Amino acid sequence: MLFLSNVLYGEILNTEIKSNEKNEKNEKENVKKLNFTELADKWQKIWDENKIFETEYNKYADADGNPSKEKFFITAAFPYLNGVLHAGHLRTFTIPETLARYNRMKDKNVLWTFGYHVTGTPILGLAELIKNRNEHTIWAYNNLHKILMDELLTLNTPQNIVNCFSEKATEAFKKMGFSLDWRRNFKTDDEVFSKFIEWQFCTLKEKGYISKGSHPVRYCPNCDNPVEDHDLLHGEEATTVEYTLIKFTTKYDDKECIVPMATLRPETVFGVTNAWVNPNETYILAEVYDEVQKMDSEEINTKFNGYWIMGKECAYKLSEQDKKIDIIKEMQGSELIENNVMLKNPVSQKMVPLFPANFVEMDIGTGCVMSVPAHAPYDYIALKDLGAIAETPSDEANGKVSLIGLINIDGYGKFPAKEIVEKLGIKNQDDDELLEQATSKIYKDEFHKGKLNENCGIYEGIPVKDIKEKLTKDHIANGFAEVMYEFSEQNVVCRCGQKCIIKTVKGQWFITYSDDEWKRLAHECIDGMNFKPESFRQEFHNKVDWMKDKACARRKGLGTRLPFDNEWMIESLSDSTIYMAYYTIARFINVQNISIDQLKPELFDYVFLGKGELEDVSGLTNISKETILDMRREFLYFYPLDWRCSAKDLVPNHLTFMIFNHVAIFGEQNKGLWPRGIEVNGYVTIEGKKLSKSKGPVLPVMEVAEKYGADVGRFYITTCAELPQDADIKFKEMEKARDNLTKFYEMALDLKDVSLKVEETKLSRIDKWLLHKLYNAVIIADEAYTEFQLRKISILFYELMNDLRWYKRRGGENKSVLREVIAVWNKLLMPITPHLCEEIWQELGYEGFVSLEKFPIIKQEFLNNDLERGEEFIKSTMEDTRSILSVAKIQPSKIYVYTADDWKYNLMEFMHDNQDKNVKQIIPLVMQNVEFKQQGKAVVKLINEFMKIGVKNTINEDEILENAKEFLSSEFDAEIIVNGEDIMNKKKFAIPYKIAIYME
Repeated sequence: MLFLSNVLYGEILNTEIKSNEKNEKNEKENVKKLNFTELADKWQKIWDENKIFETEYNKYADADGNPSKEKFFITAAFPYLNGVLHAGHLRTFTIPETLARYNRMKDKNVLWTFGYHVTGTPILGLAELIKNRNEHTIWAYNNLHKILMDELLTLNTPQNIVNCFSEKATEAFKKMGFSLDWRRNFKTDDEVFSKFIEWQFCTLKEKGYISKGSHPVRYCPNCDNPVEDHDLLHGEEATTVEYTLIKFTTKYDDKECIVPMATLRPETVFGVTNAWVNPNETYILAEVYDEVQKMDSEEINTKFNGYWIMGKECAYKLSEQDKKIDIIKEMQGSELIENNVMLKNPVSQKMVPLFPANFVEMDIGTGCVMSVPAHAPYDYIALKDLGAIAETPSDEANGKVSLIGLINIDGYGKFPAKEIVEKLGIKNQDDDELLEQATSKIYKDEFHKGKLNENCGIYEGIPVKDIKEKLTKDHIANGFAEVMYEFSEQNVVCRCGQKCIIKTVKGQWFITYSDDEWKRLAHECIDGMNFKPESFRQEFHNKVDWMKDKACARRKGLGTRLPFDNEWMIESLSDSTIYMAYYTIARFINVQNISIDQLKPELFDYVFLGKGELEDVSGLTNISKETILDMRREFLYFYPLDWRCSAKDLVPNHLTFMIFNHVAIFGEQNKGLWPRGIEVNGYVTIEGKKLSKSKGPVLPVMEVAEKYGADVGRFYITTCAELPQDADIKFKEMEKARDNLTKFYEMALDLKDVSLKVEETKLSRIDKWLLHKLYNAVIIADEAYTEFQLRKISILFYELMNDLRWYKRRGGENKSVLREVIAVWNKLLMPITPHLCEEIWQELGYEGFVSLEKFPIIKQEFLNNDLERGEEFIKSTMEDTRSILSVAKIQPSKIYVYTADDWKYNLMEFMHDNQDKNVKQIIPLVMQNVEFKQQGKAVVKLINEFMKIGVKNTINEDEILENAKEFLSSEFDAEIIVNGEDIMNKKKFAIPYKIAIYME
């Protein structure tokens, strides 16, 4: 005979999991294989025949012809068609697809469609690679993209590639059951779409947002073109970094020479003690000329900038950045050291020596590096290794250097680098990891807490975080510095295989994203938008702050020519910023075959901006007034865009550009047309491996549809991870999802002939519990869909499967209840698994399409949290009992269960009513109650225990246990006695939600 009033929750949970795993194994053996692929084909054909996803502004209209439904407009960043749609596309696109279907169920008029992105140079490069039978490219597209060899070898022209992959993308979207209005589909090289882009760019130029000049851009020397993220094989996340070139001077080879040194921290020039060069690398002495382009002219003038000493690699980079370099001689860095070159600091006017350092990298900066040992751990330890730090004033006369502090930081002394090197025990330059740690900490502390000291002259007292821009401008104005551009990472490679450079392109067209007033409008737009996840709001504010002018055109590629300079082609990230507006009118253009000659700028002005007179526009375009008016109404009805969906790689470019271009085109006077929301999701990996179009894995969407079925793929990819998290596809988990969906279908078939409604049957306690769980799930699912928390739907679904097992185990057998559960859950799942749900809807005998049904209505009469708490209480009672049995190793004939004394329930209710109080606050209040006070120390002990396990509303445990006696008796093959004789005074150990037990 044993008594137990408490068991660990973990043990309880493990017992339940093992039980469920056993049940799942048994049920899996009885599950029939459902052909999800055939099911998808069947319903896709029916949907297509009935055109149920096509929509217009007046599809749902009142008696006067006015729209009678709220609209919902959602889009995703269209795919770039240099390959098949893959698992990454599937995740990003299935999220808005699910939300589109959900919002139709919420009785909204939904616009959801897709276009295809084909502009730019990647498709040109791919065609060339295939034409030349590039071995790796042929292998990748044959094995990873699953293109048959005969077809693959025909993709040797850009147009063939566009035709092939647009057809395959359409097939993939349809195979996955996407509920798109296909009348609005277009490709970005369509001539009609180009007219829209021409209008957009003319509008931007009229508003002063496009200019021509010389600006640094990412550039491919082989393609002879600026490159954007989509053009890159490696380095898509690399940014252009602006370095300040401090112009030290020296006399060398009988010439007054400039020795430029690149830095991201111009304030450190005040603390330079020496400079470093690599003795084993090649340096050059050259005549340097500035290239100056005349205003409104292609003519370039040159201006002598002096004799410069720099690394050979630096000379090449500067020759692409408005510099003409005429090399006079080459020499090794060792020659500069041997000649005892001394350099003059242009700011402090102090002379500093040149020291050798093998760590100087020639690929970054100029090959000549400032040394600031008081604040740079690498410099300090290098000087220490060299024995070049002056310990006494006389040491300086012998060529050694003294540290110069320039920043005051709380918690540090005069020379922070020296302090942290000694504190971390860094011995020499080989302690790379510790040096990196030291550098990171000091730079972070200096930036956030540091202020310039007296050695910085007029800049004393200015915080480090505020000084860079001002000091750079001052240095340049005083002739002490210039600017040089580098990539934030070194391996930036074009898709053609050529390493990219930063080039100052002359006569280049730019979008002036640096414009302060434009940025103000973009910030205002962001403030008024919704973001999922919300954390991305600040990320977009940051991107707007960092945005600089951007090259918007190139000399070659697919796409639209600049309407005001036909020698240039609009690049691929600039023609994809407001095309969501084009979706609203694309059906008119496509269905009515409106020609490019009819698509005048005045038409777009009228439709999108409300400018001009209807009759004049109709006469100019030869488009009927009715059609033009419908185009305007359709745009105004569906705009603004409610949600824009994309993976997080497009945050710094496309999504930010979208915000900029919307506020520019529609203006401050039309804020109601600015986008309302952006959803950002994580990436996709496959069995832990990163997706790669060229190396694999890829997992084409068509493979998912054909191997697993559309609904299985949709369910798994949508619910396997929350939005910001990366989703790792695991094929065994996808198979498990398929088995559970099949089980759901089988349960539905078992109930197809049930005709009685729930309201017409007598409901047991367990029936009511299941109905409560059902409609509570409706509440949770409704919120989850609204908040883009789609993983919750799968959690609810798997809970449903467990709930049905429990219902059956508890003796539940009301088929009317089960049919209602299946019918309601069929609607809850429909946005994710529409083909399966259409089939179940039909099997259950309902008419029409479940895709067009309304979201389940909550039946408040079935919501009762006490029922849920009651069943959890039964489960915990069973788990406590099992724990005792596993220890005792007996088979009792009687089991006595005891519930708590009344005062304990009253105490929990009192604490529940005062949940805002902590222990110290609640005890004095409790002791004011006579009932509790007379229990003495037991009350305080119980208060602390309640705080640990959680305070909740009490339930009628006596009634619940009495109702479940027969069930519990059958579970344990023993007589169950509720609150019988108090044997051995066990009842005193019971507390709310935790019974006391005695066995014999």
